Amino acid sequence: MDIETKAKKLLELYQDFEEKARVHREAAVCAVGCADCCINVGSVDAVTIEGWLILERMKGMDPQRHSQLKKRIEENAREKKVSIYTRCAFLQDNLNCAIYPVRPFSCRRLYSVVRCGENGPTVHRQVWRMAEETIAAIQALDGDGCFGHLSHILLLLQEPRFRKTYLSGDAVANCTDCF
Repeated sequence: MDIETKAKKLLELYQDFEEKARVHREAAVCAVGCADCCINVGSVDAVTIEGWLILERMKGMDPQRHSQLKKRIEENAREKKVSIYTRCAFLQDNLNCAIYPVRPFSCRRLYSVVRCGENGPTVHRQVWRMAEETIAAIQALDGDGCFGHLSHILLLLQEPRFRKTYLSGDAVANCTDCF
């Protein structure tokens, strides 16, 4: 499947999840500037197609911003190797997301019906189940790619050999080859 078709199907999976979860998420207390999930949840994971969409979005940013984000991605990947909790590389100083329209599903699935604080998000169990089903569908859609911490996926996609193999539609044999 070509990359554009895969990206379109991914966005359809996101939309389907949002529609199914809408009734349960109406009680969410999340608001712009709340960043507990971006700091304290543990891992912002993604599949390769999500990373590709993010890198494409970054190409449209001004060069200075693009360079800053690339540096933060590299720092975040190093931090993730030694710590469970790492602040998301895309969390801005004002606590907003620099890539919100193309954020991965691991971000889209999270919300809370009570203020997070030390306990993390409280998610409706039916939404959690729907999210797990959506993750399985996303991973099946991107079966020729990799799954892991977002910064690691983004760094893999910046490796010419990995990117060429992935964009050709060939299955990636070993996601750790480029680390």
